[in-house]
Amino acid sequence: MIGGLRLAVDARGLGLPMHISGPTARFVVPWEDAPADAAIRVGWLDEAALPEPMELVFASGGMWTLYRAAGGYRYDIAAPVFGPEPYRIAWFDPAYQTGCIWYRRLPAVIAAMQSPLEYPVDELLVTNLLARGQGVELHACAVVDTDGRGFLFVGQSGDGKTTTARLWTRAGATVLSDDRVIVRQCDGQWLMFGTPWHGEGEFAAPAAAPLNALFILCKGAEDAARPLPPGLAAARLFARAFPPFYDAAALDFTVGFLERLVTAVPCYELVFRPTPAVVDYVRRMQP
Repeated sequence: MIGGLRLAVDARGLGLPMHISGPTARFVVPWEDAPADAAIRVGWLDEAALPEPMELVFASGGMWTLYRAAGGYRYDIAAPVFGPEPYRIAWFDPAYQTGCIWYRRLPAVIAAMQSPLEYPVDELLVTNLLARGQGVELHACAVVDTDGRGFLFVGQSGDGKTTTARLWTRAGATVLSDDRVIVRQCDGQWLMFGTPWHGEGEFAAPAAAPLNALFILCKGAEDAARPLPPGLAAARLFARAFPPFYDAAALDFTVGFLERLVTAVPCYELVFRPTPAVVDYVRRMQP
C-alpha cells in the first residue's frame, strides 16, 4: 500500500520466495480480496508472449525506456551489470490498473531479485496512477507535529529536506518521509502520505496525515516565512513534482490538482537556518 493505493502483486509464477526488506517492507500489507488499484502478475521472460514495442514514447537516459505496445505501455528496464538486453520488461494497460512484469531468467538477475515492484517500476506505476485523477508525488519532507498538525516542506535536492526531518524528529515530531511524499484529496480532506522512497535520513513511514501548511524550502541567514500567491506557489510545486512528463493528459491533471491544492492549503516560502530555532518559528506561526 503506497499513498493509499493498493498494489496487488501475484509472483507465484516465479517459483521463488520473494523477501522484501528495508523501508519497502513497511508498506507491505496482507493479501485481501478487496479491489486493488493495480493488479500485477510476475513471470519469466522466456515464458512470456511479449507485447511488441510499436512506438518510442520516452527514453529516460537511465534504466528504462518506454514504448507504446499492444494497447498499453511497455517499459524495458536494463542495467549494465546484467548485460545490454533488458533484464526486466513491464507492461501496463492505459489506465495502469493491470499489468505484467517479466524477469530474464539469469543467475545474476535471480540473485539480485528482491521486490517484484523494485525500483523503478514501483515509482513509475504509482506516479502514473496518481496522474490519472488520484494525486501527485512531491519532492518533500512530511512532518506531523506533536499537536497533530501536518507540515509539508518541499524542496529540490540539497534544499534541506533531510536536515528538516532531523530537526523536527529531535523536537518530538513524526516524519513520514524525508524525500518523496504523496499528496491526495480524500473525501474532501487534503492528506500527505509517506512513501518507501526516502532520502539520506531513511525516513519512510506507511502512514498519512492531514496537510495544514506547505513550505517551499530556501536556505538563508535567518528564519522567515513569506506567503506565496497561488499562481507562484503552484509553479514552485510543479517544479518539484514527479508527474509523467511524457503524458500530456497526466500533466494537465497535475497542473489542475496543484492549483486546487494551493488554493485550499496555506503556502509559504520558508527561508531558514539549519538550527532548532526554525522548528519553534514554524510552530509559532499556527498555520
